[in-house]
Amino acid sequence: MTYIPATASSDGNAKVIYQSKDGRDRKVLPALDWLAQLTTHIPNRREHMVRYYGYYSNKSRGQRKKADQDGDIENIIDTGLSNKAFRKSWARLIQKVGACPGPDPGK
Repeated sequence: MTYIPATASSDGNAKVIYQSKDGRDRKVLPALDWLAQLTTHIPNRREHMVRYYGYYSNKSRGQRKKADQDGDIENIIDTGLSNKAFRKSWARLIQKVGACPGPDPGK
């Protein structure tokens, strides 16, 4: 990232030149636009921004890729049901939730 102050810029506007780590992409942004994009990454008060933790972390993904297991998806719980039986039991549970009577307005 390179900052060009307004005094050094040809058109009199401050600019930021951003170049990606691999060197392929290069963007020239007005300084205020760059600052606006940067502030979108700041979490709100009392809010955490944890991404790619555990199974999705860079370290875990890299280890799976080295072991050539990147495409494997593990089952957390093996139900032993066929797909049709599983869908049927799931539909039954959804019907139970949808058929719950609400509070009686007359009471």
